[in-house]
Amino acid sequence: MLGMLQVVIGLIFVLLLLSLLATTMMELVASAFSLRGRNLEKALRNMLASTEVDNQLVETFKGNALYKQLSYKYGKKRYSPSYLSDRSFQSILMDTILKGEGFEKIEEKLEQLPDADLKDVLRQFLRESEQDTEVFKGKVRTWYNDVMDRASGWYKRYTQKILVGMGFLIAIVFNADTLAIYERLESDPATLQQVLTLAEDYVNGKDGLEIAPAQTSPEFDASLAKLEGMVNDQIEAIKSPLGLGWKNVVWSEVTVYDVLLKLLGWSVTALAVSLGAPFWFDLLRKLVNIRSSGSKPE
Repeated sequence: MLGMLQVVIGLIFVLLLLSLLATTMMELVASAFSLRGRNLEKALRNMLASTEVDNQLVETFKGNALYKQLSYKYGKKRYSPSYLSDRSFQSILMDTILKGEGFEKIEEKLEQLPDADLKDVLRQFLRESEQDTEVFKGKVRTWYNDVMDRASGWYKRYTQKILVGMGFLIAIVFNADTLAIYERLESDPATLQQVLTLAEDYVNGKDGLEIAPAQTSPEFDASLAKLEGMVNDQIEAIKSPLGLGWKNVVWSEVTVYDVLLKLLGWSVTALAVSLGAPFWFDLLRKLVNIRSSGSKPE
């Protein structure tokens, strides 16, 4: 039983490192294509312009000085902010609607809004707040937070699909076949012990897994440096013991059965990687603790 646990720990550690690599690549793609900023802008358009007939309010919102200040530039191009607090949204929306005039003009200004759904939502908030400025602003912030919760779900589902593709790409590039890795760990005690040592050192050296928060947008160069560090350090540490890569493949001996089995192993790796590094780290830490509390074989 303990032997099987050790093999599982070793396999989970490998999947954790591959997941970390995929997550770092995801950060790189998200930064390069401003995926979080685009997701935020999509959510704002859904809130401020339910139809595409008139997006003037959205453009005015984006033209606000505070919004521009929260945006970021990379090279000569300016990208939408990857995160906008509820208070910043409420402040920008009020300025966009009131156009510098006092709150006493809110009813008149709401009547001038081009989007019927937005107008109805804000009218409802105004009625419920009984013309109280602070209560009204609080309802606007709550509305924004509710929409952002859904937007986070959109982004997670979208990136999950990308992570599956990245996992498959990583599996092919490093020839990281989960089935073959399991077989290698089970049949080679020396390799298993080496990977176990790396896994324990990794868990004992971290209180928690450092993953970029969903609302941040790391710089492209920083993400690229992190990716290079992952490959050069952690992936290289397991590459040789596990025989990852294509160096030792004898192509003349490869059969159709081998190809099909390899595709299955890569697919398992891709799906495992898509679960995310935090999932594998938490599981690894629990299993390492279970192993540490038991008697280790001599």
